Amino acid sequence: MRDEWEGFVAGVVKSATKVLFDIIVTVEVTKDYNNKILFQVDFNVNHAVFKSRKSPQNLVETSLATLQYMNRNQSTSPTDLKISVPALCSAFPFLVIFDGSLQIQQLGSSLARLLGPFLSAQEKDFSKYFELLDPKVQLTFPSILGRKNGSFLLRVKFGNEDSVSPDAVELRGQMIHLPESNCTLFLGSPRVESIDELQGSALFLSDIPLHDVTRSLFLLSEQAVVQDGLKKSMEQLKIELQKAQRELALEKCKTEDLLESIFPHDVAKKLIHRKTVPARFIEDVTILFSDIVGFTSICGKCAPMDVVNMLESLFTEFDRKCEQPELNKITTDRETIGDAYVVAGGLQKDCGTADDAVNVSIMALRMIDVTENVLSPEGLLLRMRIGLHTGSVLSGVIGAKMPRYCLFGNNVTVANKMESDSEPGKINISSTTYR
Repeated sequence: MRDEWEGFVAGVVKSATKVLFDIIVTVEVTKDYNNKILFQVDFNVNHAVFKSRKSPQNLVETSLATLQYMNRNQSTSPTDLKISVPALCSAFPFLVIFDGSLQIQQLGSSLARLLGPFLSAQEKDFSKYFELLDPKVQLTFPSILGRKNGSFLLRVKFGNEDSVSPDAVELRGQMIHLPESNCTLFLGSPRVESIDELQGSALFLSDIPLHDVTRSLFLLSEQAVVQDGLKKSMEQLKIELQKAQRELALEKCKTEDLLESIFPHDVAKKLIHRKTVPARFIEDVTILFSDIVGFTSICGKCAPMDVVNMLESLFTEFDRKCEQPELNKITTDRETIGDAYVVAGGLQKDCGTADDAVNVSIMALRMIDVTENVLSPEGLLLRMRIGLHTGSVLSGVIGAKMPRYCLFGNNVTVANKMESDSEPGKINISSTTYR
């Protein structure tokens, strides 16, 4: 602790002589208290007694030289300045220098640009172009000097405007007294919160010097605005994405329902998951073939749109009757003709049952009932021939872009033959289906 105390006292002595007398003394810490006593420390009474050696210069001469330096004649030539007036005004674009009578002597580059059209060479009164908003004191030179250690808020007035413009420029800064010229220097920055507000005040970002923290605040503010905009955009995109996901899930359910209505359940699941559907050999499948009696004649006598509307209403009712999971509507080559409607039962498993034949027979009876309520474009009741047969078939999915579930085998031909040999309005079944 003794070494730290000695160093502290030595530093105080050097600083005091520099501040009070503007001279530099040499302070040495020594243990020889007989001849070279610089200072002594008495640790019992907690105070120090010190002596300084003779300075390199006479103290009186040094003090007089200091006073002469302080009272020397000041130059009034701008060429003697260490910094030129244009450089000063450019470095501090919002500075104002006014004298004791509140006459403006100098303006920064940005203020000169704003007040240039209104500034008069004969009228340079500070109160005409600036309004003191804070502190609430009278705008006089002594009152300003009395508050020079505080913050000042000024509003720029353009000419003789009595009303406050919504885009008025407000400056926040400090008053600095210049005793050599008995003037006051105001160093300020525009009081704005965003670049849009800055531009609304007829100012630009380039008007703010690089050393002014206001520029950094603007950039941070703009960055926050951009981040806020990105956040809102991301939230909007998130909402739209969630909506799209819900719509996609709904469309996916519709697609799956459509596939399951066209294909057997197990085949539809494999197609949904993009799996290969192998061909299968199925026993005891009951197949229904139907045909509209006189369909070729109807197409020749009626308009095409009337024929399409007739088939649409007829097959829509058939589809409603074929909604049982045990029944499947089958696509065949005869579909190109337009009036064929084929149904199969027992495709959901590897072997059909008697219940499948019953369900297909009930479907045939319902189709006969539907045709009795549908009229042809000529106004005549439709009649259908229906044939049923039960036997083994080979099933498989044909095609990739528009896959079709098809049945192959001799029993498919037999079922078609049963329909051809049927009578109008009747259902012809084979002996296998009958059993």
